[in-house]
Amino acid sequence: GFRSLAAGQCRAGASRGCSLCLTSPRATLPGKHARRRCSMAELHIVGNIVGGQDFDDPALFCKWSLITDDGRTDARRWNLLEGINSAQTQVDVAKPGKMAVWAFPLDIHYSTTSIHGWPKFQCEVWSHDAYGRNALAGYGFCHIPTMPGTYELEVCCWRPKPQSWMEYLSGFFLGAYPQLRNPDLVWRQDDRYRLATVATGTVMLNVSVITFGFEKYGVQQSVDPNA
Repeated sequence: GFRSLAAGQCRAGASRGCSLCLTSPRATLPGKHARRRCSMAELHIVGNIVGGQDFDDPALFCKWSLITDDGRTDARRWNLLEGINSAQTQVDVAKPGKMAVWAFPLDIHYSTTSIHGWPKFQCEVWSHDAYGRNALAGYGFCHIPTMPGTYELEVCCWRPKPQSWMEYLSGFFLGAYPQLRNPDLVWRQDDRYRLATVATGTVMLNVSVITFGFEKYGVQQSVDPNA
């Protein structure tokens, strides 16, 4: 089984008051501050958000984030060591039938005491028109693969379906399509089955997953031969 450590403790640094469970004072990582390496398991996600395709509008940008601990803040198991876990891409105007290219880099490093709450990729794609107005083009999410390897991921996007002619006309002429009051419903399972939605397009990801230290907690991992 996967054995968890108490919050704020680590084998290498508990006696030194290691609040992040970072590790051994002799090993340092690149960056402004030297860190003690950690006895916790580590996950490194490297890659890029390639772009979006098959959306109705050509000028698109993407707001994205990585969700850990299933969105909970009361029992955090995942610590962000390096990188950013939410951002927004630039606007790209695609040629007809082509992909809107963002090529937004991902380089994110976590430490964890549990496999529970494994990161999920969540995105909102927005269109931008000639008048400077932004309109929702679609929501989407996917699970980050749990096995080491390099992956090409397709995130299928959707948006809420207009429930009246007024909403339909507002979306068609003004781009004011219905939006979720709580965006967490994109990746949560509760009550999502009640949504009426329409498919809108696809976001493409290239990611490499690197893991370290999970074996000492009894988690056996192997490289995916198809990755």
